[in-house]
Amino acid sequence: MKGKAVALSLVLASSVFAQNVDAEITKLKEEIEVLKEEIRKLKLSSADVPIDPKEISPGGYGLGPAASKALLNPKGISIGGYGEIWFTNRPNKQPNSEIDLYRFIIYLGYAFNEKLKFNSEIEIEHAKVEGGEEGGELAIEFAFIDYRFKREFGVRGGMVLVPVGITNEFHEPPTYFSVRQPYVEKTLFPFTWRENGVGVYGDTDLVEYRAYIINGLKAEEGKYKARTPLDKLAQDGSQASADGLAFTGRVDFKLPKNLRVGLATFISEVQNEKGEIIGRVNLFSPHLWWQYGGWDVRFVGAYTTTSNADRISEELSPATCQVDPTTCNVFPKRMNGFYLQVAYNVFRFFDTDHELYLFGKYEDINLYDEVPSGYPKPKGYDFRIYNVGLSYFPHPLVALKADYVRKDVSDLPDSDEDIYSMAITWMF
Repeated sequence: MKGKAVALSLVLASSVFAQNVDAEITKLKEEIEVLKEEIRKLKLSSADVPIDPKEISPGGYGLGPAASKALLNPKGISIGGYGEIWFTNRPNKQPNSEIDLYRFIIYLGYAFNEKLKFNSEIEIEHAKVEGGEEGGELAIEFAFIDYRFKREFGVRGGMVLVPVGITNEFHEPPTYFSVRQPYVEKTLFPFTWRENGVGVYGDTDLVEYRAYIINGLKAEEGKYKARTPLDKLAQDGSQASADGLAFTGRVDFKLPKNLRVGLATFISEVQNEKGEIIGRVNLFSPHLWWQYGGWDVRFVGAYTTTSNADRISEELSPATCQVDPTTCNVFPKRMNGFYLQVAYNVFRFFDTDHELYLFGKYEDINLYDEVPSGYPKPKGYDFRIYNVGLSYFPHPLVALKADYVRKDVSDLPDSDEDIYSMAITWMF
């Protein structure tokens, strides 16, 4: 009997000891998890945010990998940036060759807490600021306050990027393969297109969206660039007149195999210098982006119509337009275009972390598909782009590029052009 009591006591003691050990192990695991989370926050608060350049939209914020750092950071200052140096050879022009520090950019952001953030982009073009765009430009590309209630819904206000196409929001050079951005996104849209306003955004497993109310377009006499019709009407958030407003939005559907398809729009009133509403621009842009198994396929289309294009043209043109039609600034009644790019990482066949993308791109653009009655149709703006090249990544954040562009102009063959280019690009 005594032996049984001793054995029972040992069993009970062992059980209590085992329970205590299990409780201690559970407590240690919980403390380790807490420490891991604290280490993660400390790393992020020092702006050491990892960048995945192949992630289409980090965190669902609708910005490129480096531009998203401040929004992914839970606390403190974030610093990022990108840049690119171009070598360009145009055999048909004099001088033939040029080397340009095309862009140098700093991202600066601050996380007040895990929900409330500030984000900005400061750009220097052509290495210096000397007065006039040809001499260089210092500009704010975006600057906004962002509050994310949850993954599915956030709000932001300030200078925001217009969410059309692909490269307007994803404009860090290592995120696309050609030296230049697609011509569609630099002629049918302003680049980089930004305005002041407020809006909402969100992200789910099935869809990602953004929608903003921003200041509208403005037509000013003599302020026009025929090769980019919307560019000089955009106000870039600088003392922007806001008697006319615009709506811009985008929706992306997430399909299997990392395929995204979607539609973006920009609908804007056009005002003159007196604030009078003189017309409307309606832009619709479907897009597709597929990154899977070494492939990168992109498509962007653009279809734009204008109401009262004759009134806008009249506002843009000098007084001599009625006497000499060659001096008229003609705003298109309809313009359209698209591009399709296919790229493949040939280094997938080798045991290396480096990547080498070979790509081909075709673009079809007609900036003056229809013009207002009584105005001459400008020549040289109905053209095709053939672009082939390679982009080598010794590191995911650094791309060395080389490509060839052939521009074929339908109604002005003398404007056909060959362009050979190389670039060193980076982001961080």
